[in-house]
Amino acid sequence: MNIMFSLLSVLYVVFLYVSPFTNATPYETAEYFASFDRDVNSWENVELFESLGTELDLEMNRFVHYASVPSHWTTLTIEDDERFDGVSHFILEAGFDGEVIQTDWNEPIDDVEGKVVVLPMTVKSLELDGRDTSADPYGEVLIDDEANRHLLNLLEAGAEGYIVTPDEQEEAYYGTIYTSPRTRLPGIGVDVVTADRLTDGTHVSVEPFVDDEVPYVEFIQPGKTDEEIVILARLDGTSYGDHALWSLGGSSILYALIEQMDGIDTDATIRYVFLNGSGGGYETAMDYLETAKQAETLPSLVLSLDILGTGEDARFVRTKGMTRLPVLEQGSWSTLDVKPLGTSYLDEFHAEGVPVMSLSDSLTAEFDALTEADTIDRLSNEAMEDHVAWLTDWLATQ
Repeated sequence: MNIMFSLLSVLYVVFLYVSPFTNATPYETAEYFASFDRDVNSWENVELFESLGTELDLEMNRFVHYASVPSHWTTLTIEDDERFDGVSHFILEAGFDGEVIQTDWNEPIDDVEGKVVVLPMTVKSLELDGRDTSADPYGEVLIDDEANRHLLNLLEAGAEGYIVTPDEQEEAYYGTIYTSPRTRLPGIGVDVVTADRLTDGTHVSVEPFVDDEVPYVEFIQPGKTDEEIVILARLDGTSYGDHALWSLGGSSILYALIEQMDGIDTDATIRYVFLNGSGGGYETAMDYLETAKQAETLPSLVLSLDILGTGEDARFVRTKGMTRLPVLEQGSWSTLDVKPLGTSYLDEFHAEGVPVMSLSDSLTAEFDALTEADTIDRLSNEAMEDHVAWLTDWLATQ
């Protein structure tokens, strides 16, 4: 009996995490998404996006688009001559350059303005890098706190960036520091051979390079008029934590919303887009916007399902400058509080004259994103199902 029960349990787990079966609850869908390594450099990321929605029998059209994103790999140039590989813990948004200054973590910060600081890998980051990750299906939040505080001080002192060297015994190893994404000082790790070339006063420059194209997915529900509504949700992640608050909630709600809306006639064309990228969906959002600009089909409204699905607070909407868009005077939208919209990929749509807003249900979760509190346990299936029903009622009238 125990053997049979164990076999049935294994079959259930395999079934749950191999296929996002139809009629799954939003929370079950979030669990399915979380079972993938959604880091942009992972083959599982490609597998998830390219297969997303193929298991659904939908009337609406499904398209897989591709966008270029930066890689964790970088090019380090020394004295405009020699080139070496480097690896960034987080994908670099831009390059940096300056004269090398070698120092250590316990040394006073002095004369680093405009320079690239070379530091050895810490014992803490070396321990984190060698940990066993096989037992954690959702990922962990790992930060070398002491090193991060030092990097923040370097940033305040005007340093341009940093380079981490590995243990001298690890010839094939790249140095790294487990930084927080909120530590804005750019940096890379190098191997022993490269580390030997980094001497004080040497000029170096670091540039990210573009990786292969990555997929993102769009579902289109054709309407009867020229009006177009775009609903976006991030589904990407990084090796850093669950990204539950940023991506699992909104994307799982969007997945369920597609199922509910399929076959409903609408006046407006509705486009449902699952964004991919280096942790914030930015790259594919920009690719989508550029495609719309070239086709001269900018949408009438863009709605981002942001930090949504916790049920910790009543639904509220964010807009640029707390502007009350026309949609916010209609129906159930008119009852929502309006709060300011911070910096995000929506800024680029706004710059093109497209009305933008995001929907959330937690006032505190944005501060918990990418911390130990950013886990799938923060999501509520009851809240997620309520959001799906609420959005369906609205979209069915568009």
